[in-house]
Amino acid sequence: MLERLDLKNKLPKTEYNEIMDDLGLRLGLVQRKAREAKRPVILVFEGWRGARRSLIINKMMQQMDARGFNVYSVVHLTDEERQMPFFHYFWKHLPAKGNMAVFHRSWYYQKNECEVAPKGDCCKWNDTTFEHINTFEKELTVDNYILLKFFLHVSEKRQKENLAKNYKTLGKAWREVSPAYDETGHYEKFLERYERMLEATDTVNAPWHLIGANDSRRAQVEIFTTIVEAIEYALENEAKVQEQERPATAYDVLSKVDLDKTISKEEYKEKLDKYQERLTALQIEMFRAKIPAVIGFEGWDAAGKGGAIRRLTAALDPLGYSVNPVAAPNAVENQYHYLWRFWTHLPNSGTVAIFDRTWYGRVMVERLEGFAKPHEWQRAYDEIKDMEAQWAEHGIAIAKFWLQIDKDEQYKRFKEREENPFKNWKITDEDWRNREKWDAYEEAVNEMLVRTDTSYAPWTIVEGNNKYYARLKVLKTVIDLFEKKLGKD
Repeated sequence: MLERLDLKNKLPKTEYNEIMDDLGLRLGLVQRKAREAKRPVILVFEGWRGARRSLIINKMMQQMDARGFNVYSVVHLTDEERQMPFFHYFWKHLPAKGNMAVFHRSWYYQKNECEVAPKGDCCKWNDTTFEHINTFEKELTVDNYILLKFFLHVSEKRQKENLAKNYKTLGKAWREVSPAYDETGHYEKFLERYERMLEATDTVNAPWHLIGANDSRRAQVEIFTTIVEAIEYALENEAKVQEQERPATAYDVLSKVDLDKTISKEEYKEKLDKYQERLTALQIEMFRAKIPAVIGFEGWDAAGKGGAIRRLTAALDPLGYSVNPVAAPNAVENQYHYLWRFWTHLPNSGTVAIFDRTWYGRVMVERLEGFAKPHEWQRAYDEIKDMEAQWAEHGIAIAKFWLQIDKDEQYKRFKEREENPFKNWKITDEDWRNREKWDAYEEAVNEMLVRTDTSYAPWTIVEGNNKYYARLKVLKTVIDLFEKKLGKD
């Protein structure tokens, strides 16, 4: 692919200046149009070291409103950022609707760095594949992100000349300013590596734009023209997603749950102390082993999620866990991909992130209330499984609980809340309204449990009519998970 680029063509300075007078104005205009249309834009700049990406990005920034974009680079990732899953940094820095994110080296550099230095700090990311990257990019583009990827190609001779100029200008500081991996003396080896990367990730959703960059003026014009035309085209041709009919499949999991399971109060107290003591010790071991954990709770209204979480956290050091209550996305969260708010709350190394309701709202409440269109929630099953798979591959321990109660038990608990002045804040008109959609929710939950139950992130259905039994099952499941991750099972 790269060898077919013409690296000899040069653009005279006078012609360049004439073109840029108009092109600069169009860059600013198209940025404003994207903002008005609330379309987020991601620009990825990859290529050879010494290909003058910084110069080109800086020139582009001068034509645009600085309030509408941010520039990032993975070359300077912190130690803490390197401890997170591969795509965490990029989810964290997605642009809001109408904004732009510019990546001066991106997930491609991060993957190549791991291949070049497999014994370095990024060795935990070695399992990341080009398929993972393609999936990540597809998740963004089908969710209305405009993604443009540029690879700047230079000859080996021009690369040496440009690097020599950089070194002459900055001296020894050049390595500190740009500590990227060194391709010097290995041009053919890296050329082969880049060819494989480009071939594997040149997709319909996110095609590569290959730029001959021996002449930086020509490269600038080509890149800026591509940005202007691609954004204009995207805005004028909103993607028409065809809603495909899915074969009707009846899933039935919940009707088989035995809700008669119970335990006495005396036995509950005895086992509660025992389980919490064990969990306290395991949390310390998980911290020492630097193993993070994600624990998600879903279930019917009044199924006992809060009570189960309180008994769980009572055994944990408060410095080592966080509880993330999940409700309808707020004004800020609505500016991003629906998975953004979960990626940005992942636990640090050795800590626990607890979610009181989760990303599965996409295939339940958003599905049933019409907040997500059919094609959006239907594709969410695969998107969620891919996200959880990436977490698991990174070493995160994952537990997912569905707290199941029957309709009569829910009614009983609703009435108790209404009559208790200390608990009536927990019951709302929306809770009663949701009861009327019980059958529809049950259908959605059954499908969710079947389609997203995996070996790396299995569902645990908790029989919840008896709160004592439910709380102990949650604790025991987390204990078993931690022991398995620590190699104690």
